[in-house]
Amino acid sequence: MPAYHDPDELLVVTFKNLAVENPLKTMEAGRPIFDDVEHCFITAPGSPDIKVFPANTFARWVGNPFGGGQTKQSYAERFSHQYRQFKAHVAQTKSGTPLEHAPFLSEARRAELKAQNVYTVEALADIEGNELKNLGPGGREMKNQATAYIAESKLTVPTKQMLAELETLRIRNAILEEDAQVKREYTVDNEFNDMSDKQLRDFITTNTGQAPQGNLARKTLVRMAMDARPKEVAA
Repeated sequence: MPAYHDPDELLVVTFKNLAVENPLKTMEAGRPIFDDVEHCFITAPGSPDIKVFPANTFARWVGNPFGGGQTKQSYAERFSHQYRQFKAHVAQTKSGTPLEHAPFLSEARRAELKAQNVYTVEALADIEGNELKNLGPGGREMKNQATAYIAESKLTVPTKQMLAELETLRIRNAILEEDAQVKREYTVDNEFNDMSDKQLRDFITTNTGQAPQGNLARKTLVRMAMDARPKEVAA
């Protein structure tokens, strides 16, 4: 008899919060904004591979004991025991700009702030009273720098949004131009549809004075014929 009836019991499963950038909040704030997102870490005994999934995403289908059929199950539901343990001990989640993105802080300062449960630029900017005094020498300066960083980032939001819109417009125009080029080539190609490959070669030779060399594909011959058309006839 196997020691485990459920294969999931063999797995080593833990849940953690990972900082995931929020694109919408980042665009609105003008600086990188991250949210804590619960993730499930799964590994098999003896395996070096670790699989990571957002905790509340689809994990598998399971039988529905009440109405029959199949029910979707998330990783948090699939490994409910480990998830309950995680929730019972989890620290308060945070949303904001991680201290790693604050250019005015040294690595030592970041470590000191995290040791005092300050993890984001927003938290540093909002700190007051005794908590601010607990930061020690330079605490007020760091708070002011965090406040200035947030204010400056908000000023750049319109510029960043405009650059993003311009890039989107550039990509759209490039696609439209490519589509138009394809249509133009298709239209021109119709002029040569009734020509055989030999007739295309003769057309190119007559108009350029140089015969095509080698075993060329028809598409290449058509392009060469397009380029060889007399200038006054070209569209």
